[in-house]
Amino acid sequence: MPDPRAPDLLALATAAGEPVLVAGVVTLWIVVLLRLPTTIGSAPRRRLLVAVAGLAGSVTVYLDPVTALLSSSVLASSCGIVMNLWGVLSAAFILDFVLAALSRRRPWPVYGVAVAVCVGLVLLDRADGGAQAGCVSSLQVPWYSPFWWLLCLAHVAAVVPAVLVTARSASRAESRSVRVGLALLCAAFVSSTFFWGVVVIARLTTGAGWIGGLFSLNIAVTTWLMAAGTAVPLAVHAGRWARSYWLRWRLRGLWRALVAAVPGVRMPGGPLPGLGRSSADLRLYRRVIEIRDALLVLRHRVDGPTADAARSHVRRARPGVDEEPAVVACWLALALESDGGPPAATGWPADPATPAQDIWTSEIAFQVALARFRTQPFVVAFARSVRTPGNELAGGVRR
Repeated sequence: MPDPRAPDLLALATAAGEPVLVAGVVTLWIVVLLRLPTTIGSAPRRRLLVAVAGLAGSVTVYLDPVTALLSSSVLASSCGIVMNLWGVLSAAFILDFVLAALSRRRPWPVYGVAVAVCVGLVLLDRADGGAQAGCVSSLQVPWYSPFWWLLCLAHVAAVVPAVLVTARSASRAESRSVRVGLALLCAAFVSSTFFWGVVVIARLTTGAGWIGGLFSLNIAVTTWLMAAGTAVPLAVHAGRWARSYWLRWRLRGLWRALVAAVPGVRMPGGPLPGLGRSSADLRLYRRVIEIRDALLVLRHRVDGPTADAARSHVRRARPGVDEEPAVVACWLALALESDGGPPAATGWPADPATPAQDIWTSEIAFQVALARFRTQPFVVAFARSVRTPGNELAGGVRR
């Protein structure tokens, strides 16, 4: 006995497919436009974006508003075949991208075969009086239609290699963002392969109308996966920019105090070697370097015994805390009150509090911790104790 809920579920999936597809297409075009500047000077990125734009175009022409617009134009008599031929061309874009990724790019054979397939589709359509071409969502042709079998074969032949290449590349990628992006693109190609190799063939061979009702939802899944995979570099860039802005904000107070005390550490304006003018890391890089340079100057305004006392104070007042930035925070309050000049005394190690492991990451973490410790009560208490008249460490700060 058939499940009475099945028609309701099918109607729900059919109704949801169209708006989800429209939103996916709009999102995909937005991603393509945002990625466009990154293709300058990069042939692999350019080929990928062409393939994605081709897919976006082949899906766009099937949307009801676009279909209506084409039908009212001079293409009214050949609107269906134009859609189908564009689909073949977009498949050629994908195959060209895949072969280029394998360092086996063969544009002439790829696009030559695409042209041959297009000619074959036009001839098959004309042989049947133009009854073969049209929207895939409204198939009304015999199951043996050579037009649609050839069209499905062209799409599957182009997309299956894309599945294999993106899956292999994703498994070998060292960067997590690259793995995620390639995995999403692979999923999009799998969805496209399923559509042309299973769903459309099932619709041809069975003639079941409910299968056609799922076309929009299947294409929408492909579109959203393609948009997500293409947008991963944009998300990474946005995340890097947000992190850079947040770190600059965290270091703002410390940086202002240090460059006011040691104005000579301010770096000149303009781009720096290895970092573009618009780089998200450029201002953060400047801020971190200027803070580091100022610390190297200010540490010589405090003698070794005072620094040792600061270390002992930190171990006694805050055991288990991140020791190096806490120690620097203790003597930094004293150094900022000094008037500069020669070192107060000797006894400093060559380069105290030099972070280990990854230098850049550790340096940022060190400075963020230092900025946080500057206002902690135990740091204020140490500076107050050193300023106390009669304290033997009072002479260890250059005033």
